[in-house]
Amino acid sequence: MSDGRYALAKYQERAVEALTGVVKKIAEYHDDRPKDRQQIALKSGVTLLQAPTGSGKTLVLGRVLEGLRGGLSRPVVWFWFAPYAGLVTQTRESIVDQCGALRVRDISKDREPVGTRDGDVFVQTWGAVAANNKDARKVRRTKESALSLDDMIETLRDDGFFVGVVIDEAHLNFGASAQAAANFYLNTLKPDFTILATATPNDDKLDAFEVKAGIEVASRVIVPRDDVVLSGLNKEGLMMGVIRMSDADRDLVDHEQATLTAGWTQHLRVKSRLEERGIALTPLMLVQVEDQAKGGEDPVERVRQKLVEVGVPESAIATHTSGQPDPDFHTLAYDPDKQVLIFKVAVATGFDAPRAWTLVSVRPNRGKEFGLQIVGRIMRVHPLIRPFHGEDDLLDRGYVFLTDPEMQAGLDAAVEEVKAVRQSIELLTDRLDVFEFGSASKPLVSNSFALTATATPQTPSDPEERQLRLSNLIEQGLVKPEVEDLPEEEQDRAILAGEAWQEMTQTPLFGNLPETERPSTSAGQSKPNLRPYPLRTDIDLPSGLWRELPPDPGNADKLVEDIAKVFCSTSNIVSLLQKKRTKAKMSLRDLFAEDVSEEVDLRLRLSNARVAEKAQMAFNFNDAIDPRLLKRSMISELRRIVDDEGIEAEERDLRRALDLAVMGEPEKLKEAMKTAQGRNVRLSDAEPIPSSYYGPDGLKEARKSAYGVFPARLNTEETSFAEVLDADGTGMVLWWMRNPENERWATRIVLPSGKNFFPDFVVGVAGRATPNAIALVEIKDDGETGRLQSDRNIDKIRVQHREYRNVFWTYRDNREWVRARYAEGLHRILPKDMFQISEMVFLE
Repeated sequence: MSDGRYALAKYQERAVEALTGVVKKIAEYHDDRPKDRQQIALKSGVTLLQAPTGSGKTLVLGRVLEGLRGGLSRPVVWFWFAPYAGLVTQTRESIVDQCGALRVRDISKDREPVGTRDGDVFVQTWGAVAANNKDARKVRRTKESALSLDDMIETLRDDGFFVGVVIDEAHLNFGASAQAAANFYLNTLKPDFTILATATPNDDKLDAFEVKAGIEVASRVIVPRDDVVLSGLNKEGLMMGVIRMSDADRDLVDHEQATLTAGWTQHLRVKSRLEERGIALTPLMLVQVEDQAKGGEDPVERVRQKLVEVGVPESAIATHTSGQPDPDFHTLAYDPDKQVLIFKVAVATGFDAPRAWTLVSVRPNRGKEFGLQIVGRIMRVHPLIRPFHGEDDLLDRGYVFLTDPEMQAGLDAAVEEVKAVRQSIELLTDRLDVFEFGSASKPLVSNSFALTATATPQTPSDPEERQLRLSNLIEQGLVKPEVEDLPEEEQDRAILAGEAWQEMTQTPLFGNLPETERPSTSAGQSKPNLRPYPLRTDIDLPSGLWRELPPDPGNADKLVEDIAKVFCSTSNIVSLLQKKRTKAKMSLRDLFAEDVSEEVDLRLRLSNARVAEKAQMAFNFNDAIDPRLLKRSMISELRRIVDDEGIEAEERDLRRALDLAVMGEPEKLKEAMKTAQGRNVRLSDAEPIPSSYYGPDGLKEARKSAYGVFPARLNTEETSFAEVLDADGTGMVLWWMRNPENERWATRIVLPSGKNFFPDFVVGVAGRATPNAIALVEIKDDGETGRLQSDRNIDKIRVQHREYRNVFWTYRDNREWVRARYAEGLHRILPKDMFQISEMVFLE
């Protein structure tokens, strides 16, 4: 309630004067031509007041009605319609408070014509009088104790009263019940004057009502937003908040909670500024949630819990979730103990909350109504702020935060909806803009290919056709089911894209080309005959090669315990126990002025669930190791360490620290695996080298090859290196052989991933201190391509054979063979020096 009667701003005075003049003129028409009353009422008696949210439409309308009292040739009784019950109470109190000459009456309790005065106002919803429900039937039925509404109106008309109608939030009043409202309007109310008031006219609904009721909006009073801002009733700016964080942290936070954190941070900044200025006002943060899915979690409770985790006192959180606001709903605007209001839809519909500065929307579908109504809730200016209007940038702006749209119906749809908000509001106010954010658009259809078709589908001509075509596409899996919840324009776009893709998939691969028989071909040449090349006996070859085999599955517990001990002792895991938050930036951009922006530091809570989900892949690096068993062992080892060091930590802290450590230091986990595996890997040379190599006739002889020839199926680089080995004249190369991949007898190294690594060549090197003086060599195509730097090669170059030790890696650079090495700091394979056979004797 106010402290006194408000003085009108200049634009309000002009609006009151214009509306009053229109009604008086229409009254004159009625007096001059009483026989044409209906035609005058429908064709000339309808006026639209279009003004931004927060501009004081209720005040303007009330002062118009007050000013008309006693100003016409006959008295007027007014019927004022609000879209929701909560707004009925708000409107009644506003009229009583600011328009004292008017008398507010309750149509459900007071339908007595006797004693009705000029300017009496009945405030109600359409549902209270024009719906098929219990309350409406009571009002429309005459009893001994009271007349029906219909009879009361007829009696008043017979007594010489004009009947006036005010329809507030007109774009909402003409929804699904437009036909019932139109019937009641035409057949019962039969008003002489009609004033429509809206901040965001929905042309489709207004047009539908005009057609059904047969009326025409003859006069329009449009209040530009600039006038409202200059008068101190609307905030100067609207800022969109975008959270920016490192790519590494993006997947570790709950984006909904991060957005709530950003909104609460801005709310606290506003609250602090109000305290600095000595203004006794508690700001309000609005949080819009989605409707609860059938059988799904309660979104209100979910958001409430996240707000509490962010630091919002539970007692400061209010909720409102019913489809229709309760009568006391509007009192939340004045309760200083409530700092956050969680709601679904109702706040979008005229709820007067001048102490609201910040809005967070986690609702998936944010169409035009979001921008035209929800944003309007935070653009009002509280009376206590008006003396400072235009002097404080922080208090002169509203703040909007949206959750990450990529996790919702599709980024493209979300961006288009935000665009629609901007365009609709621009159309009405010529000033308001909404910052468009996000990455490249994504399609609403299930397939992500670019769509082209020979026949271009046409946009649906009516809702029935739209529903039929969309249902067919959803059934075929060509369009996602959530498209049904999007605005009609988005549904049409999805239908066109889905049908275009359908056209493509139904077109044969080669179009309409005639079918022809497959040309006959002569039988291909048979494979060349293979012949045996015996294993040489004139050189000192081993009977079998040492092969690494995975650890014994029966000793899995011992292996994971070793991994846990090595990793926990070498990583920074203990220091991560207290890491519960991460740094981020909140970028604010003023959507009225492109050159105004601001960045605010944020500390976002890490989501234990998101951290665990992201870390899961890090534990799945070896198919032979159960990640659950490994994680359990690592937590046990970490618990032992913290207990030894006297550190207090809960189980969830241990799990989060472990998850962060394996994600932040994946190479240390692999090193721990490599170290532990080295202690547990098994060795065997029981599989003999084959006594013969089978290859095609005519293979080129090789004097140092184990089988006396250069084997078939060597690639160019392997052949070239084999020739280098075979041409050695220093006596260092005793023999060489190809080490074929996946052959049972071939030597291999077990990688940390559990997979096997088969080096390309096995070479006998004079003087090398390994079994049978064996060295292993891996050949790469070159040192430039991305293949060399693959994760698998990075894993390979870092391991050694338990018996044969280091593997020599080499490739050609400018026709010269160079050795490769692993650069740990760069995590890349780099050239080391020129390859020399003499160096193969050394162990590393």
